[in-house]
Amino acid sequence: MHGTSYNPLVKLISKLKIDYYYDDGNPLYFTEFGSAGPNFKAKNVADEFLDYLHYWIQKNPDGPDYSAEEHIRKFVGQHELITDDERIWAPEALRIVESTLGLALGEISSRFLNDMLPPQRDLYVKGGYDRVVHHVAQPVRDLPGVLKLRHVVQNIEWSRSQGASPVSVHAHGPDGKPVVFDGDAIVVTVPLGVLHQNKIMFEPSIPKSIAMGMSRTSYGTLGKVFFEFTDVFWSKQNDNLVYFPTPATLDEDSEKNKYPVLSYSFTATNLWVMTGAKKLCILLSPPVVYEIESMSGNPDELFAYFEPLLELFRSEPYKSLPKMVDAKVTSWTKDEFAGNGTYSSAKVGDDPRILWDALEAEKDLRLQFAGEHCSRTGTGCVHGASI
Repeated sequence: MHGTSYNPLVKLISKLKIDYYYDDGNPLYFTEFGSAGPNFKAKNVADEFLDYLHYWIQKNPDGPDYSAEEHIRKFVGQHELITDDERIWAPEALRIVESTLGLALGEISSRFLNDMLPPQRDLYVKGGYDRVVHHVAQPVRDLPGVLKLRHVVQNIEWSRSQGASPVSVHAHGPDGKPVVFDGDAIVVTVPLGVLHQNKIMFEPSIPKSIAMGMSRTSYGTLGKVFFEFTDVFWSKQNDNLVYFPTPATLDEDSEKNKYPVLSYSFTATNLWVMTGAKKLCILLSPPVVYEIESMSGNPDELFAYFEPLLELFRSEPYKSLPKMVDAKVTSWTKDEFAGNGTYSSAKVGDDPRILWDALEAEKDLRLQFAGEHCSRTGTGCVHGASI
């Protein structure tokens, strides 16, 4: 859970007696040359850049929308007080936001970067989110015949002047046979990625203002790979292990060409600290998420790819990695019902405010949209969808 100071779902933690953990302790930072150490201030420079963005946007409200990668390089290039090492490593340190926005740094809109970052603090729900989802859904689940599962919606008529009702939803049921649901109004909560791909036809078309807003809001992808081992070989104190790739200026000293995994930034969540499980959860962002999720979950293939990274995480580098028990990976990029991604984001040239303003202006229509992409608060988050 994000934004725990105001997130309404946080109240369910105590109510449902859910075990939790605040996973925002000090992380360990790594490069391919080993642990970055306590004085790795390039990450502080990256944080300073995020603060600078607020000032820059205020001073340049109509200025160009640089990519986050281009903008931070401009920032460090004119920064007079940082070291040369910080200058070349800060852009790599900023890549920590890639998994949060589900985009590569060169795609991310610097103008909307801070707006799309989830507010702190973060809370880890032990045992999974199912109990929260089931509790919220229970009032609907208790109504006989209301919830229809495994129906694929194909067409929505939302402004009929003839017929028994103004709204009609055409779908195929679990048996493949056509089914029609009639009503007075409709709230569409499918992921933005599904809407982008026109998986559902609307008659009449979605209002132009809303369609424009959707086209100016991108869809990101966050994947995860879980590794379980017979023993914990990484830090038992730090919540997260963060790897930053080697800057291009140091390519001569790099083994990125030999080990492709070292070319990308990764955040590994320490499940040993949180749950006592001998597991790491490694977050995947574009472009590498597409490659990893295409491996079809083959544990040996996953381990072979990530082995050079896992070796860097060893607390005792002279020891071999323990035996892997299992490896599992998500499949969001292959899931058409998820829109082949995970949540909304902002690429260069986007403006999510267009969608939010349009939804507000069209709030009296029989056709309404809901979900994280429709919320100014908690965009990309579960609580954003719930609000």
